[in-house]
Amino acid sequence: MSKIKSTPLSSVPTKAAEKFEKNYELLSTRYHAGKRSSSFPHIVAAPIHYEKGFAYPLLVWLHDAEKTELDIFDVIPKISARNYVAVAPRGVARQKKRVVRSLVNGRLIDEKHWYEPCYDWLESEESVSEAENLVFDSIAEAQGKYNVNMRRIFLLGQGSGGAMALRVAMRNPHEFAGVISIDGILPETGHTPLRNWRALRDLPILVTSGNPDAVSVPRLNKEQLRLYHAAGLTVLVRQYNEGKGKNARQDRMVSILADVNRWIMERATNPQAPSVEMLLQYEQKRYLSR
Repeated sequence: MSKIKSTPLSSVPTKAAEKFEKNYELLSTRYHAGKRSSSFPHIVAAPIHYEKGFAYPLLVWLHDAEKTELDIFDVIPKISARNYVAVAPRGVARQKKRVVRSLVNGRLIDEKHWYEPCYDWLESEESVSEAENLVFDSIAEAQGKYNVNMRRIFLLGQGSGGAMALRVAMRNPHEFAGVISIDGILPETGHTPLRNWRALRDLPILVTSGNPDAVSVPRLNKEQLRLYHAAGLTVLVRQYNEGKGKNARQDRMVSILADVNRWIMERATNPQAPSVEMLLQYEQKRYLSR
């Protein structure tokens, strides 16, 4: 993206990252209550060797908890620096409690605490509606600046961002060519994620998980996956186990994002391939039977 070459390494080289950051667009205020009263914090980036005459697929990235839209600098180049226009909005602001503890007589005692701002994607209906507005406002910003194929918009995120990507896409299945949740929890049935179940049958969904012993990766609810399968949804679940090396977590993410690129390109170039649908359903059944 923006003069940076794709790299298989676990981190983006400093010089490449500096070039990538030169062309990003960062705005500073927020979109409220369905009305554009002001701009909002986000980043839009074009692919390397951008061609105005070609309509690019658009990636909308939702960062994980306690990160920001700047996460796009690390994530998108590892997916592809050439294939997509990308946009990343900032999450909803919240306060996180920080605590300093000390060991006194064999017991941990809170010495002091304070609150500091961070950004996340919260589970309340109000927060989901705000996230929905941010996603579609980001799409509009990207469309206004670059040539975007509006039939090839992919919504993806990590952690709480992945969970929110699923919720927004399931509420608006006709707006997206696919949705990807990297290590995010599945929407709870109390949030009626299958309210549009007929339309959801045409929405490709990719969900990643980790080995059951991984602390940093939430376990998927297999009952919910069975419910999705019973409703006829096309859900592919892929498990990426984390190794034990020094950079194991980063290497795992690199593998995930490389597969994300292949998954998106398959659907961007041939979204109706029946053989792909059969493969996705088979892999989902295999996961559920474990």
